[in-house]
Amino acid sequence: MKKLLFTTLLAGFMTMDLSLAADQVATVKLENGMSVPQLGCGVWELSEAEAYDSVSMAIKHGYRLIDTAQYYKNEKATYNAVRDSGIDRDEFFITTKLWPRYATEQDIRMAIDTSLENLGGRIDLMLIHWPYSHDELAWKVMEDYVKKGSIRAIGLSNYTGEKLSHILKIATIKPVVNQIELHPYNPRTNDIKENLDNGITVEAWSPLGAGRLHLLVDETIIEIAKKYHKSAAQIILRWDIQKGVITIPRSTKENHLKENIDIFDFSLSKEDMEKIDALAEVKGRALW
Repeated sequence: MKKLLFTTLLAGFMTMDLSLAADQVATVKLENGMSVPQLGCGVWELSEAEAYDSVSMAIKHGYRLIDTAQYYKNEKATYNAVRDSGIDRDEFFITTKLWPRYATEQDIRMAIDTSLENLGGRIDLMLIHWPYSHDELAWKVMEDYVKKGSIRAIGLSNYTGEKLSHILKIATIKPVVNQIELHPYNPRTNDIKENLDNGITVEAWSPLGAGRLHLLVDETIIEIAKKYHKSAAQIILRWDIQKGVITIPRSTKENHLKENIDIFDFSLSKEDMEKIDALAEVKGRALW
């Protein structure tokens, strides 16, 4: 059963448009035709100053996918780092998320308009951060912004099962991304398949376990890292890449940002991918 599921996931991954040059991050083509870098920079739990510095350093080392959210309260600082880089805005892919607290169309529009103002009048991808009782209304409002052109694409975060199916049923513009917790201790194999089957690209939040699951000192991962002369973090992020998942690690340290993006000069063997996959059976656990 596991081999069959792996084969199915691999077939879905192979339909993605994955382009790679020696000096740039791989890109994945979304269902709507947009291309997005497969590795990006997250700013969860960072202050405005930390977000600005982290994104500025990340840009210097080649990051072009930046992930923020209304809840993080650092959208403006994130955009300012992009603006101040001097690099054309078209080179970047900026994601933000609608916080699930707004119950009326007016409030949802006000929240989206605030994000647009914070992010320079343009959002590449907006996600609903968590399922909530008014997400059908929120989705319809977000679709309207796509039609107007101020938001290029829309998607979901933390949606599975019936919650995901409901949005798919009512959507006239399909979600192109579903951002979920995903790491070696919580690989979400069935969720990846469910999303791929519906033309949705999976994006991993907290791919390194947010420093709370001790993934970076896992004996199996360290053993594999030594084999490839890479760090444990690089092995985990490469595992994401080979699963066809977009991944957005966060760091405020320049050496870690530089290290995290240096994962496109090697590939994990099928055997090593399976070793990492197997960790969930013994150490499986989630952050949320």
